[in-house]
Amino acid sequence: MIASEFVLGLVLRLFLQAHVSADVGFRFASYIDDYMVLQREPAGAVIWGYGTPRATVTVTLCRDQEPIMKKGTRVKADSNTWTVVLDPMKPGGPYEVMAQQTLGRINFTLRVHDVLFGDVWLCSGQSNMKMTVSQVFNATGELSNTAAYQSVRILSVSSTQAQQELEDLAKVDLRWSKPTSKNLGHGNFTYMSAVCWLFGRFLYDTLRYPVGLLSSSWSGTPIEAWSSRRSLEACGVPRSGSMPSDLKIGPSAHSVLWNAMIHPLRNMTLKGVIWYQGESNVNFNRDLYNCTFPLLIDDWRQTFHDGSQGQTERLFPFGFVQLSSYLSGEALHDGLPQIRWHQTADFGYVPNQRMPNTFMAAAVDLCDRNSPFGSIHPRDKQTVAYRLHLGARALAYGEKLIFQGPLPQKIELLADTGLLNLTYSQPIEVQRRDDKIFEVSCCSDHQCTWLPAPMDTFSTQTLALNITSCHDTPAALRYAWTPWPCEYKQCPLYHLTSTLPAPPFIAPITNPSPGYHSRTAK
Repeated sequence: MIASEFVLGLVLRLFLQAHVSADVGFRFASYIDDYMVLQREPAGAVIWGYGTPRATVTVTLCRDQEPIMKKGTRVKADSNTWTVVLDPMKPGGPYEVMAQQTLGRINFTLRVHDVLFGDVWLCSGQSNMKMTVSQVFNATGELSNTAAYQSVRILSVSSTQAQQELEDLAKVDLRWSKPTSKNLGHGNFTYMSAVCWLFGRFLYDTLRYPVGLLSSSWSGTPIEAWSSRRSLEACGVPRSGSMPSDLKIGPSAHSVLWNAMIHPLRNMTLKGVIWYQGESNVNFNRDLYNCTFPLLIDDWRQTFHDGSQGQTERLFPFGFVQLSSYLSGEALHDGLPQIRWHQTADFGYVPNQRMPNTFMAAAVDLCDRNSPFGSIHPRDKQTVAYRLHLGARALAYGEKLIFQGPLPQKIELLADTGLLNLTYSQPIEVQRRDDKIFEVSCCSDHQCTWLPAPMDTFSTQTLALNITSCHDTPAALRYAWTPWPCEYKQCPLYHLTSTLPAPPFIAPITNPSPGYHSRTAK
């Protein structure tokens, strides 16, 4: 009797151990959870996880406890992973996603509740993306304004790094959640991203269907940490470089954040990405940024397209913030304007030939001299997010609207008048005259000097600059080419009706005649 009880107990213990072992091994990926948003039609959302090799997994989508879709697959023996692609779904919800693993007679079931279908956006970058709602202007009002946005769901990835590409996230700071004052205002530079949240909120006001926001950022990090090794090698990025200590907070080693914080998300079906980064590259591989940034975009696009089995668009919309102003030392004087220029692959605007389906929010006029977080961290993230959402509405949703400030399409030297005439493709508003924000490169005997080109006359789409100070050959023109071009929302040039500032640019003057002389020279 005692022997039979011992055998029975041993068998029961082994069965329970096997049950627990298999149960622990069967799970969803780290970011598939209650309250999540899955990408809506026309794409299919990807559901994946881990299981027992060769087991069968059935994923069921339920509405009001009624199954409306079933998808079956097997667990791969080499990776212990399983994946299904749901049929495209219209925006809305809530739904329940159930996954059942079957191996022989043993079944295990997983469920996630209150799942919505909508548009999923990934937000990444360094500290200006990391800033929380509690750090921005009107924080109290913003934190209290969440009741109407319960269909805008948020998730924040933990700050982790890895030497090799991870299959899944090692840790999540904030699991999929409905927005609250607590999770939106959780400390400084922790979670949830203010730019990400405000961008999603503005989108929801237009779309009126669910929006999913994933924040994956780390303060003080250069682009090299967010790039795959293959994209860095393609740009010839060296393994080492110098960086000012005041801008280096997070890891800077090649690919360590790509490996741990971006690559694990690759199976997710996305609508698009927004990016706020560049400060840590002002003095770190700055001259390569016009290669590393476009290649990061292209590499992320290819990776998410492949990882989602083609469900994420190959050229999904990618938006970024052109850097704001910074009260910097002399060492960064020319570096910040150059990074702004390199953010556009040296075109001055997006989309362009090297950066298709890309949109930009210019922030050159959003300086914050008194920011308690340092002038490099301006607090007006509402305007940043608003300008980003305009670009998303234009490129991701096909609306016909202005999303970028005016740039000259023609620069013409008016012979013997001492004037340089700029013709804009958009109507301009000259908010104020400025004698220094435009500069002309004046060249003689292969030596050039930048001189102020004061604003003279203007009309709806033209602006004349006085260049009589140039006694030699005017070779190039630049605008807002300083770390701090103007005070808050007080730059000279804006689009006439959209309140979008003219972005910085540098351009050659291609028509100076050999016999040109300025009035002063005469």
